[in-house]
Amino acid sequence: MHVLMISLDSSLLGDPRGNTVERHLEYARRIGTLTIVAYNPASQPKTPRQLADNLAIYPTNTRPALFPWAAYRVAARLHQQHPADVVTTQDPFACGLVGLLLKGRFGLPLNVQSHSHFFDNPHWLAERPLRNRALALVARLVVPRADTLRVLSQREKAICVRRGVDPARVFVLTVPTAVSSFAEPVSPERLTALRGALGIAADAPVLLWVGFPAASKHVELLLAAYRLVRQARPSARLVMAGDFQARPDFVRQGQAAGVIFPGRVDYEDLSAYYQLASVYVHSSRYEGVARVLIEALAAGTPVVCTDHLGAAEVVRHGESGLLTDHTPEALAEAIIALLDDPARARAMGAAGQRDVLERFDYQRGLDAVAETYRATLRLAGRA
Repeated sequence: MHVLMISLDSSLLGDPRGNTVERHLEYARRIGTLTIVAYNPASQPKTPRQLADNLAIYPTNTRPALFPWAAYRVAARLHQQHPADVVTTQDPFACGLVGLLLKGRFGLPLNVQSHSHFFDNPHWLAERPLRNRALALVARLVVPRADTLRVLSQREKAICVRRGVDPARVFVLTVPTAVSSFAEPVSPERLTALRGALGIAADAPVLLWVGFPAASKHVELLLAAYRLVRQARPSARLVMAGDFQARPDFVRQGQAAGVIFPGRVDYEDLSAYYQLASVYVHSSRYEGVARVLIEALAAGTPVVCTDHLGAAEVVRHGESGLLTDHTPEALAEAIIALLDDPARARAMGAAGQRDVLERFDYQRGLDAVAETYRATLRLAGRA
């Protein structure tokens, strides 16, 4: 089977700090052939990359507003040269529109992916009202016409079904995560060295957040909660790992409150950060399913997380972590509860590790994604 993917993820063109390329190599191995048309800015043009005999990435090298047209032209040319069996899009918006055009012109079965929470989400609409309302209109055009839809949580599936999508055509699949690699114990010497490099005292409890500070992550809430935690537990330190270059004001506020910003952490180094932490903390307003929650639990670290749409897909409240209301007080109270009861925190971390190693097995996850493309063929009457 040959799958043609439309993506906005420029890391597919080479990002040594993540495992995106590795994951797509695994998809290609299961599918047969995977061809990806990916956004890339015109200001930093790149050439196509042949990552394997069965995996090639083609950059659009265009301005964001022109991406749909550029991606459509590149994808149509590639399909004519090497016909695809299925087109998959990594969002229901710009990429979804390209997929719909390809389906209309060539009759290609269409799989649309939605990796966050968009429908019926006032927080998302409020972030950029004009743009996001326009995107919502595009999604309402694309989603009902897709042969299959992939979402990350059962809650999101329920929203799509309420909007008239056939439940048999909606697949709930998180992004495959190499959970076993996070479960491998990091040596005490390495953890001690990391603690020293971060400037954290040997007996200080560590709170951790990992990610990119998009508006949906609501890192301001986490900072407010951390200030409350420090009033009660002054030795606690919060480490926020990620690219904060575009948020200098937030970094200054955080540093004044004692937050440590190590920058973006290489993928292979994340296990040490998770295993150093006493508690992993997440403060998002909304998400599909945050992979960092799976990674933290795989490392045996208990989680405190605001109860957004995808959180309960990962965290079992009271067993592997605590889900809280979306307030600084609720988040701080849950953090303090685990800091004050290390035995309970360790038990939650151990339970969470057992749970995610079973439920989010990497190989099964990769197989399930490949199966959605075969299901797309069947449901479109092509197999």
